[in-house]
Amino acid sequence: MSNVATSRLFVVGLGGNLGPRLELLRRAADTLAATPGVALLGRSSVWESPPVGPPQPDYLNAAVLLGTALEPRELLGRCLEVERALGRERRPDERWGPRTIDLDLLWWSGGIVAAPELRVPHARLCERPFALRPLVELQPDAVDPHTGARYAELAAARAPLVRVAAL
Repeated sequence: MSNVATSRLFVVGLGGNLGPRLELLRRAADTLAATPGVALLGRSSVWESPPVGPPQPDYLNAAVLLGTALEPRELLGRCLEVERALGRERRPDERWGPRTIDLDLLWWSGGIVAAPELRVPHARLCERPFALRPLVELQPDAVDPHTGARYAELAAARAPLVRVAAL
């Protein structure tokens, strides 16, 4: 693997609660890994969690650690392409609704991105155990660049989740 491929580290969160959930998470990880200039460096466990928002099925969540020279917005664009390819239909009037697949840039080694279309770390990362737990598996020493808090400590303080599989 070249230094170009790993010049930036990203943790991308994967989640979904419709269809063959585990298969869709694995396909999303494999599709991201097949992106030119992206190296798949790690896969977290898969965790089951209750939904946030309206009544709906439970989610499966996981994360992948990627090395790439892509800029955050470029990787976000690739994540959105993967979502569409796996049947995700984004509806502007529905927030936190059920979905086949959801890919979020949770964290990156470059610190903070604060733009209207993209926030990294993810805006609600610190309050979501289903995102923290997979992130900490992949980057156990990662800290919130806003507060300096260790994500591992935040994850430990949250309600436990159920590990259901390997990604």
